[in-house]
Formats: sequence, structure tokens, C-alpha cells
Amino acid sequence: MTTKNELDDILEACEACAGADDKSYHEHFEECPTCKEYAEKAEKLNQQIEVLELMAAKPLEARKQILGARIRKFLSLQGPERKAAITELLDGLHELDDDAMSKVVKARTDLMMEIPKEHRETLMGVLKDIVADWPQDRKMRERQAIIKATEDYFFLKRKMVRKKFNKLMQ
Repeated sequence: MTTKNELDDILEACEACAGADDKSYHEHFEECPTCKEYAEKAEKLNQQIEVLELMAAKPLEARKQILGARIRKFLSLQGPERKAAITELLDGLHELDDDAMSKVVKARTDLMMEIPKEHRETLMGVLKDIVADWPQDRKMRERQAIIKATEDYFFLKRKMVRKKFNKLMQ
């Protein structure tokens, strides 16, 4: 599920809960444990998007440094935790506009090509599992971001990287 869809689901559930209450929204949010949870989750999702937007606004080397720290963290996690963390990042990334998304994907792609094969294969395997559940339009958007991210690669590297990512998107 994308972050936007998740936020929409939270909003609908909270609207239904608060709308059924005779109290003001303010009182309801102060007292309802379910809506407090919704509010915390929505805030966390919004922060993820804001972090990615801030990252996209930075120069490439700064983006790579920030994203590199996240990738190292992903590699330290075990299977299900790693998949959840990467899914969270990708869902937030999907909420960015095309330009911002392309900038973050550029940093991610560059980093994936710079890390050792063992780590790259681990992360690409998780990415393949995650992407398998995506609708075609989301896969197409990711493909376009990869194409843009690899424009400055020399011909053979560009073809190789695009082919590798295209296999994931099938």
C-alpha cells in the first residue's frame, strides 16, 4: 500500500470514529485511543515523505551520504524487518513528484552500483519481492526514474543497470 493510500485509509477511519462521537473533534482526539494511534501513524507517514523531500533538495553527494546510511541500516536488519523498512522508504518515495523522486532514485541507483555484490544482491532480492506486489503504473514510474537516474552512465553500464532493474519490474 502506498503512503498516500495508507493516509487516506487512516483519514477515513478517523473521520468515521470522530463523526460518530457527539464531542468536538478536539475533545475526541484528546480522549479516543484509536484516533490517537491514527494521528501518530499519520504523523510518522508524513514525516517520511518530508524527509525524502528534504533529501531530494540536497546535492547528489549529500543525498548519497544520507541514503547510504539508510542502506547500511537495511543491511543490518533481518529479513522481515528489512523488507518492512525498505517498503516504507519506497512507499514514501512514490509520493514525491517526478523530479524529487528521480533525484532520490539517482542517489539510490548510484549507491547500489557502488556497494559490494553480496550487499547489492541482498537488497535487489528484497526489492524484487516488494515490487512484485506493485501495480503496473507504479512499476512504470519506477522504470522512468531509473532511466533518468542512469542517463549519465557510460553506455554499457547504463544498459546493464537498466536491464537489471527491468528484470525486477516484471
